[in-house]
Amino acid sequence: MILAGQDMRHMTIKLMREDLPRASLLLAELAAFAPDERPLLEAELPEIPGTSFRSRIRRAWGHFDRLVALLGELPAKDPETPFLVLRREQLIEIDQWLAEAWKQCAPCDEALHRIEEEFGELHNLERSLEDFADLDIDLSRLQAQHAHLDMRIGSVPSENEPRLRDVLALSNHLILNVAGDGDTLRILVAGRREDASILDSVLHAAAFQPLSIPESFDDNPSALRAELAARREKLSQECAQLRGQLANWTTTNRRQLLRARQMLEAAEPYVSLRGAARSRGPLAALQGWVPAAYLGRVEAGLRESLSLPFLLEARRPRSDERHLVPVPVRQRGLLRPFAMLVQQYGVPRFGEFDPTILFAITFAGMFGMMFGDIGHGAVIIATGLVLRRRLRAFTYLFVLAGASAMLFGWLYGSIFGVEHWIDPLWIAPMTDPIYMLTVALAWGVAFLTLGSAIAITNRLQYGDQAGALFGPGGLFSLILYLALLGGLVNLVQGDGFPLVAKVLLLVTLLLLIGYQWRSSDAPYGERIFTTLIETFEIVNNYIASSLSFLRVAAFSLNHVALSLAVFTLANSMDTIGHWITLVLGNIFVIVLEGIIVAIQTLRLEYYEGFVRFFSGNGRAYRPLRLHACAPGTADT
Repeated sequence: MILAGQDMRHMTIKLMREDLPRASLLLAELAAFAPDERPLLEAELPEIPGTSFRSRIRRAWGHFDRLVALLGELPAKDPETPFLVLRREQLIEIDQWLAEAWKQCAPCDEALHRIEEEFGELHNLERSLEDFADLDIDLSRLQAQHAHLDMRIGSVPSENEPRLRDVLALSNHLILNVAGDGDTLRILVAGRREDASILDSVLHAAAFQPLSIPESFDDNPSALRAELAARREKLSQECAQLRGQLANWTTTNRRQLLRARQMLEAAEPYVSLRGAARSRGPLAALQGWVPAAYLGRVEAGLRESLSLPFLLEARRPRSDERHLVPVPVRQRGLLRPFAMLVQQYGVPRFGEFDPTILFAITFAGMFGMMFGDIGHGAVIIATGLVLRRRLRAFTYLFVLAGASAMLFGWLYGSIFGVEHWIDPLWIAPMTDPIYMLTVALAWGVAFLTLGSAIAITNRLQYGDQAGALFGPGGLFSLILYLALLGGLVNLVQGDGFPLVAKVLLLVTLLLLIGYQWRSSDAPYGERIFTTLIETFEIVNNYIASSLSFLRVAAFSLNHVALSLAVFTLANSMDTIGHWITLVLGNIFVIVLEGIIVAIQTLRLEYYEGFVRFFSGNGRAYRPLRLHACAPGTADT
């Protein structure tokens, strides 16, 4: 059994305080050390080193990030250039240089922000001008207050315009179509100022929406358009000039910027230790989690890098800290896509069964059984290989699913839905549907039994003996389920309900009822009710889950039925239509049913498997790393 995190060790390194930065850099280079920030050493080493160093480096990163945001991305670090430990005096120097660099570039940044705001205002003005593009009048006249004339410009629904025109004509108002078509028209209305109240009510009834004219619009639209274009051109030239200044500054100072980034990145592992490092005077210690396979490399690296003495201690996790142990997730080769799907559900706890390998095996088995066809499986494999750059790790899932479909297609004797080209090595599903349903049910029983066995093991690992015996998916509920199932099978075969099954049923049922009764502190009447309901739920859950696996057989039969439907439709057409229908029909079956089968398989894995034995509330293993430590690139 593969248990998650079994190779993890808790490591403590006791060393001289001045070697802490160098030790943290080494651990980040090895990418094997996950800090443990619990104050385990607080009594002997009460201080957390690097507080002022941490605040200064955050300030330096702030200046650097603002510069990069302004100047653009810098080239990647040369992999041949080693990371060097950043000394305090170097940090002060870099921080001061970055602060001065930002002081030099800040005026350009402010000017660019101003230009960006002006571009936004200019864009809004240009959009507003579109409303008046068809007018050949001085827009300032529409804004002016006239002694006797009241003018309004706005939009109305097209359906309301004829009636509005008639009403306004009766009240001695002039209406002019400015622009617009379709559902909305822009109109200009003019009349006597003393009739303004009448005009307001009429326009309101016609759903008139006024258009606001910016105060800067003091000329006709064509002149304004030219003016706005000239302003845009001026702003573009100013922006280009500023960008040129920044490009020149970057060229001059590129080497210094790259050096600053490299030194800051080298210091990040030390900064990221936070409470995992403790100190007192010249002495210090750091603690964290390391895979056992890396202990030798860590010790050898420390001996090579540190000039002063150190002491390395490693131990297995204690029972009281099992929930704190970070768990590495397997992501290699064929297992990588399945590990990613497991992570979608959660991370296994330390000591808990890692379901990745089981997930891969059972997923492939159920997919192949539901989608067994040599030709369709080959197409799935080919699709995965063709799209491997986009699919990346999930290419392996396509290949494994396709290979399983081909294997079961061989067992079923099916090639692109044709079942007479080769003889089945096992059975053609449609020849005996009852047998296929029986096989699917047996598969489900085996799957649930294995899941319960894993759940029992997981609970024992965490010292939950009561849950392992009496809980859902525990030993006694599993025995009850198997005894009931075995008795029913015997009864269906005409051999009656065995005595052994009856005894096991009675004993386990009484034990479960007794446990539920003792676990409840509800009033007497309520306790009876909840005990019966919860016991019934345990039994019902097993039965419902078992029946869920009948879909494995149902989809294997459905696959054959869909293929027959395609051939029936194709045979009713002429030669060209026949082949077109066959090709399109097979594509339809592969795409639609393939997706549905994959979803159903995942459903069975998650809701009938993982829910039984997989908590998913473990801690992911995230070791210190170079580059990934820097702000803006990963969690620190």
